[in-house]
Amino acid sequence: MDLPSDISELFAEEMAAKFLATADAGGRVNVALIVTLQPPPDGKKDRLIFGEFLMWKSKRNLKENPRVAVAAVNMKLKMATLQGDFQGFEEKGHYKDTIDASSFMRYNAYSGVRAAGVVDVKEVSPLRGPFMPSLASDFVRLRMHGSGGLNGDITIPRLVKEKFTKLTSIKALAVMGDDGYPCIYPVLTVAPAGEGGFKLLAAKYNHEMMDIKVPCRAAMSLVTMDAKSYKVIGELKAGDSKTLILKVEEVYNSMPPLAGERIVPRSQEPVGAGLS
Repeated sequence: MDLPSDISELFAEEMAAKFLATADAGGRVNVALIVTLQPPPDGKKDRLIFGEFLMWKSKRNLKENPRVAVAAVNMKLKMATLQGDFQGFEEKGHYKDTIDASSFMRYNAYSGVRAAGVVDVKEVSPLRGPFMPSLASDFVRLRMHGSGGLNGDITIPRLVKEKFTKLTSIKALAVMGDDGYPCIYPVLTVAPAGEGGFKLLAAKYNHEMMDIKVPCRAAMSLVTMDAKSYKVIGELKAGDSKTLILKVEEVYNSMPPLAGERIVPRSQEPVGAGLS
């Protein structure tokens, strides 16, 4: 399926937040910030490419299950989501050269990408937003629903909780859909739910979240204006009116130099085992 021009332009923005949702063979979903997602340089309108850079869990999932979902949100809060099929990695060629030449890769302190991944687009949702005028009222509405009181198994670190609940951070929630593809939802309004979870508001731009069959496994990733990124994994449950509650079981750092480190519970695995 060809990408509409407005959505292709959104994915071409280097400063847009871009997320890739994958799942393993058992249907366990993952979501990661993949800033290199972009239209290909050859003008093909039915695909996106991305760089294999600091990818571990997503790469393993792609080998087991090629079905993916992708989201992009720009600085003006225009957003789009799509589903597609991963076609493989290209270790050399025009795609890899294009990603290596991007400003993000050209000026980062680490090496270039190992390969360029290719996603063929299957289904695209319409471009949405911006929704800036409603953010403040959405935030107040969510806070009025109460905290939810999730305490017990883990305590989310204060810094991580602050990042997820900031209105200026962009979040993406991923769950598995009935069709075998991951589903991805941009999320802007998040509030604490006790010490161990988050409450998410289904707003105009992501009202489909209320169609998620809960309880289910879920993952949520974020990026902030100062380029911080974290990921949480847990169980998504029903809240009250137009809300969902994510009971967090694991918390990961998603940026170098500690990319892939599990923060909670404290990981005994090597750094990178849980990232992306």
